[in-house]
Amino acid sequence: MLAAIEHSAMANMNKVLTVAVLAALAGGAWWWQAGKAAADDKNARAKRPPVVALAPVQPNRLPVVLTANGTVTALDRVEVKPQVSGVVSRVPVQEGTLVKAGTLLVQLDDAAERAALARVQAQQASDAAQLKIAERDLARGRDLFRQQFISQSALDALQGKVDSLQATLAADRAAVESARVSLRQKAIYAQVDGRVGAISLSPGALVQPGMATPMLTLTRMSPVAVSFTLPEQQLQAVRQAQQAGPLKVVARTGNGAGQCHSGELTFIDSAVDSASGNVLLKARFDNAGTALWPGQFVNVALQAGAYRGAANIPVAALLTGPDGQFAYTVGADSKAQRIPLTLLAIQNERAIVRGIAPGLKVVVNGGQNVRPGELVTLAPPRKQDASAAAKVGRSEASGAAAEGGRGSRAAGKGGQNLAECGPVTGGDKAARAAGGDASAPRADAGQRQRAASGAQ
Repeated sequence: MLAAIEHSAMANMNKVLTVAVLAALAGGAWWWQAGKAAADDKNARAKRPPVVALAPVQPNRLPVVLTANGTVTALDRVEVKPQVSGVVSRVPVQEGTLVKAGTLLVQLDDAAERAALARVQAQQASDAAQLKIAERDLARGRDLFRQQFISQSALDALQGKVDSLQATLAADRAAVESARVSLRQKAIYAQVDGRVGAISLSPGALVQPGMATPMLTLTRMSPVAVSFTLPEQQLQAVRQAQQAGPLKVVARTGNGAGQCHSGELTFIDSAVDSASGNVLLKARFDNAGTALWPGQFVNVALQAGAYRGAANIPVAALLTGPDGQFAYTVGADSKAQRIPLTLLAIQNERAIVRGIAPGLKVVVNGGQNVRPGELVTLAPPRKQDASAAAKVGRSEASGAAAEGGRGSRAAGKGGQNLAECGPVTGGDKAARAAGGDASAPRADAGQRQRAASGAQ
């Protein structure tokens, strides 16, 4: 009986072990199959070509646009101070008044000067009368001398008296003019057309030469100049462009988003500031509406020739790697090729570069997943992409037409004329002009980071 029970227990245990082993084998087989399937799927995805979007490389027709921050400066600014001491009798102008040259600004008390002028004028009249008497005496003396009624010495005495009175009368005329100058110094007139600034005195105030605070200021409001600086690397570009004709300058107020004003470059400083490496330039603006205010900060855009031998591509196509900027092109074999580029400028979301030929197509979307020499899949074109390409083409065509003559049209949306204050954005922040084509690359780090689209 006991033996039968032990045999039955052993048989049940063997069955349990067998079931456990079979379950373990089944689970291992399932896990292995699942892992293999996941690996196969991963490998399949890894081998799938990346999807990219392409855009054509355009021949560059955008001009060199140099940008800077500038300051509006008045061509004439006069601090009115007295030449002589005196008491202010009246101030006939008001603060903020626009006056013409010759307008009376400040009148000092001139009673003493008027009295002095009257005195010397009276003395002049008296000496003139004495001279006339002496001249008549001299004429009679000459008649008497010819008749031998008087001696030569008597005639010489008459002549000496006339000469003395003539000298006295000349001194009187000088004294009268001096008195008139003193009188004029009591009345202060505007020397230029301009706007009256803050007036620091009132009638009854005592003023004197050398006073620290001017009585008032007079500022010419039209025309005005805009002063700005450019790096010395851009000087050659500006000078070369000047040989083709006057250079147009655009000034924009309100941090570049305000009113736009067109002027002309009139001055390049004769020396580069050795401390900063910049050179000072000035442009003249008519400022007929007095929208530009002296001391105001403006954004300046100067057109300085054209980039020769360059192309432009969308900014999204420009990538940055350890060796600098580059872009991927895709040929007929659908393989990506890395093209090193030299970045010259970024204008209107277009990167102006050298190192790539117009007509090629560059990757503008998905470039971060591309490796040189690997196959890529082209994304289907979208309507907005076609519309954007057409817009770029119209802008390029307009820019080409605007570039005729001396290249007086700006890089902007639709290539509008710089002289007409067309939109000028971006400028030449990413690159600096130099060398034979008026431009040499000097991209800054901020623009590089913006141009890079996830390049590793």
